Amino acid sequence: MTKREKIAQIIRGITVPPILVTALIIILAFNRKDIFQSSIEVVLSVLFLGFIPILAYPLQPLLPHFKNKGREGQRNLAFILNIIGYVMIVIIGYFMNVSMNLQMIYLTYFFSVIVLTLFNKVIQVRASGHACAVAGPFLLLIYFQGLKVVIPCVIIAVAVAWSSLELKRHTRQELIIGTMSCCIAFTCALGISLL
Repeated sequence: MTKREKIAQIIRGITVPPILVTALIIILAFNRKDIFQSSIEVVLSVLFLGFIPILAYPLQPLLPHFKNKGREGQRNLAFILNIIGYVMIVIIGYFMNVSMNLQMIYLTYFFSVIVLTLFNKVIQVRASGHACAVAGPFLLLIYFQGLKVVIPCVIIAVAVAWSSLELKRHTRQELIIGTMSCCIAFTCALGISLL
């Protein structure tokens, strides 16, 4: 493995979707008191948006249907766990009467997995879940924190795109479609929250 590939692996490792969404929640919990009404909302957000999806990594070797399918099996299991986590937190958020801003975050993640599923499973056009998962927190951070976070978000997004291309995990088209998936999801969630 070359030095470039090692760096690319590190970048992809520290930007997996559950880590990025957890970072987003923590940043917003400290900087935007109008989003979270209680600490339980913060904990539930991390649990359903971050912890449940990351279970794909330790669970894959234990589940017969996924364990011998390598990266594709892990990817499929992650999709399933994302759907479970995202659907559950939208329902919980509704019944807990969370703030409009928090519900918009939940809906962005919920719609993102729907759009990715449509592209990957229905239309049969591969969209990068990793690119979508990077775009999501960054769009939400920029929306809630303003232009001051644009430059760090762009730098990290470029690094993630480079790492995916360097490791040949995705093509440019897959990265673009993954990012577009998140933009569609964010727009839908924002539209609903403004109704």
